[in-house]
Amino acid sequence: MNQTLPVKRILLLFLALLPCLQVARAQSDEQREQFRKDREAYFKEKLELTDAESRAFLPLYEDYENRKNKLFEDERNIFNYCAKNKDNLDEAELKDALQKIREVQDKQHALDQEYYHEKFTRVLPISKVLHLYKVEWDYRRHLLRQIRDREDDADDRGKRNSGNSDKSVNPQPVACHFECPGEDITCGQFLP
Repeated sequence: MNQTLPVKRILLLFLALLPCLQVARAQSDEQREQFRKDREAYFKEKLELTDAESRAFLPLYEDYENRKNKLFEDERNIFNYCAKNKDNLDEAELKDALQKIREVQDKQHALDQEYYHEKFTRVLPISKVLHLYKVEWDYRRHLLRQIRDREDDADDRGKRNSGNSDKSVNPQPVACHFECPGEDITCGQFLP
């Protein structure tokens, strides 16, 4: 059996998912700063952080997010390179790309270990570090709901303008419009 086929299939799967991994880069510094402030407020509230915990944890979390974003960008660059050169890459280059992806993912795992199991536990009680996993998940869902609500509002305005007010439309998947630094938002995800 040809071993090139599984490697190419895996790479093609990654390439098919590439559009979902790409995020809009047109956000202004003010929007990024507002995003950071909103995230901090959400985390302060949901984790019930004291002022001292906030001062210690939030800059640490920001550093974690920045490092995680850099690794995410490295991974995306590999995918972009493969997408642009898919017809010109041989089996060895495809294997090399897969190996580089694995190395970046290993670094992502090591980063999670470093921050969650070492750094965060130095500044927060372990119960809050454990709760952080849920808060991050809930925050992603919160962002997706905001996107969905904005799209629903835009759809409603369009229906009023077109005279169609039928609300029995099938739910549509949420598109990846919102840059969420360091967060992996799945394209086409339905929300309840």
